[in-house]
Amino acid sequence: MDISLLEATAKALVRQSHGLLAADDSSKSSAKRFAAVNLEDSETSRRDYREMLMTAPEASNALAGVILFEETFYQTLSTGPTFPSYLASQGIIPGIKLDQGLQDLPGFPGEKVTAGLDTLPERAAQFSKDGAKFVKWRNVISIGEGIPTDECIGANTYILARYARICQDNNMVPIVEPEVLMDGNHTSEQCEAVTARVYDILFQTLRAFRVHLPGCIMKTAMVLPGKESEQAMDPNDVAERTVRVLKNHVPAELGGVVFLSGGQTTNQALVNLNHIEQKALQENLPFNVTFSYLRSLQDPALHTWAETHHKEAAQAVLDGLLEKASAARDGHLDETTLEHEIIGGQGSKSAWEY
Repeated sequence: MDISLLEATAKALVRQSHGLLAADDSSKSSAKRFAAVNLEDSETSRRDYREMLMTAPEASNALAGVILFEETFYQTLSTGPTFPSYLASQGIIPGIKLDQGLQDLPGFPGEKVTAGLDTLPERAAQFSKDGAKFVKWRNVISIGEGIPTDECIGANTYILARYARICQDNNMVPIVEPEVLMDGNHTSEQCEAVTARVYDILFQTLRAFRVHLPGCIMKTAMVLPGKESEQAMDPNDVAERTVRVLKNHVPAELGGVVFLSGGQTTNQALVNLNHIEQKALQENLPFNVTFSYLRSLQDPALHTWAETHHKEAAQAVLDGLLEKASAARDGHLDETTLEHEIIGGQGSKSAWEY
């Protein structure tokens, strides 16, 4: 384990004005997204779409890293280089998703664990050799009647800790993602309590497995009400609760925190991040926080790609969002510029339809 390399990579991934693009949706997930906008789904069409994303002019100014899916990791751009080598040439750190999806936790209805740990040592060594500098692994925690159980949290944090240590031994920064799902009718208060419990067990387990925390990043959901609840989503409340749980339950030495956007509209993900960054500065959080978005950045560009079949038009949409995400990362987003956006715009549809 090269501690200096891990720490340097972690710092670079969460540096000022930059965030991560999650482009690690599986072929199955991509097929669903393409079908929703009447796009043909094939290996070539997926390659062309992701090339459009990663060659956007603003990418190198706003993205510190890109999380790739295995298919994309080994594809080449139309101009010749592989995606990881192209990203590296642009000063963007290439990463890879290593989990192999969710499966039921036997004996615990409604709770899940993530597959892929049994083959991870070999896969981690290969991806490190092939140029991956950081990795991501997603586990999920549901809130509902009698859940999450401590057994489920324990099983998931054990997997995350084993994964993180294996990847650090291969000199790749692990992103541990214990996502507290927004599905359900729970309140923000319940979400905050569950999130705090998950963090406590996660970091106890990471330390038990001797994970080097300054060379590790956590990807997490913001503290939000359940999508089936009647509680309004107020960005000031989101920021207050999210920063409080980070400050009180995340070790100061952690390499950084990145937020997912799932379930929020594009505007909500940007506005909430903007308020969180401002609150984090007020509270002097000891680690940097930034974005790791998929749908909030990609969906508006995907709609334009489908409607126009024009690379530059889709990239213009993405560039505008990257500029806004970069500003939100620093707490400097002019929120009035979001009022007229259509895809994911506030008030255009339910917050949970994207």
